Amino acid sequence: MSLSHSLLTYIFLEAKALNRQRELLQSYVGLPVLEVESRPGTRHGVVKYDAGNVILSLNLSHSKRFRWDTSDALVMVFEVDRHWRSGTGLVDLHGHHYAFVPTPEDRARERRPPVVVELRLGVQDLAVSAAFYRDVLGLEPRDGRPDAASFALGEITLTLEEAERAVDGRQARHDTYLLVLHTDDIERSRDDLGGRGLEFSSPFVGSKEIGRTVRFEDPTGHRFCLYEPSEESLTWPSGRKLQELIARPAAPTEIRHP
Repeated sequence: MSLSHSLLTYIFLEAKALNRQRELLQSYVGLPVLEVESRPGTRHGVVKYDAGNVILSLNLSHSKRFRWDTSDALVMVFEVDRHWRSGTGLVDLHGHHYAFVPTPEDRARERRPPVVVELRLGVQDLAVSAAFYRDVLGLEPRDGRPDAASFALGEITLTLEEAERAVDGRQARHDTYLLVLHTDDIERSRDDLGGRGLEFSSPFVGSKEIGRTVRFEDPTGHRFCLYEPSEESLTWPSGRKLQELIARPAAPTEIRHP
């Protein structure tokens, strides 16, 4: 088994100033809220958003995690109807990066909320990283730029770009976001991927209310999580969105660079 048919279901972003992060995602980016966790002391998955092809979720984190001289080695690319914003880039106060591309003309009249269509990962060695995603994870290569390597994750394109620093010139970091991949059998996925040479952060599968998880990193340090949802989590508003994502037929999107 490989991840060739896997879906990217969640992107978790760390945040120290939750209200300001919510204002940016809701008012500027324009993402609809799926659910807000109101239980006291909750820090993981505090607010979840519908980002079209994925669920974007916020974790409440300590301010020491966000050094002024660092920012994410990840850029989230949103397809938006507001054409005045397309082609622009944004970095927020937490060092999370956003880019915007216009909705294609054949869907421009739908007036749908912003949709994540691509994730750009800065990697230290493009050849080594491309081999990892192709040969170890088994992702399907996709045509893209000659100076990058692109792979399909459901309807999202994963693009690897060789870079020593983050796109804003700061030191690249990898511990303020987490990319979550769906599996319906986590033990089988873990064992099969282990047989392909993948090393996990722990040999044990973790179990929580939301479901069962196990983590790994790519050669650069980008963090991933295999996730098997619990039956209970599928009854939540975010769970209903997750079921919608899982039920979609594969329909790769075209890469459009600003």
